[in-house]
Amino acid sequence: MFLEGFKASAGSLPSIKDATYVILCLIYGDSPAELQTWEKLQRNAEIYRRYLAGEDSVVLGRAFGLSDRRIRDIIEHERKRTGR
Repeated sequence: MFLEGFKASAGSLPSIKDATYVILCLIYGDSPAELQTWEKLQRNAEIYRRYLAGEDSVVLGRAFGLSDRRIRDIIEHERKRTGR
């Protein structure tokens, strides 16, 4: 019996890298963690851009499905990251 996603081999276990990748795909629906991180970076940049354009944090929270507190945390992080 083998874990789904692994091929039978001569009794050896999968590498940690392979096992981690399969687990992440199972958790995130075949979307590797690097892609998840990239998507969040893009989302956060878009939130900050819209905030600078005058949108309220509550409105942004509703648009992105996040709490007002989380939106304000993202804005603060982006402000520090970009130096604006």
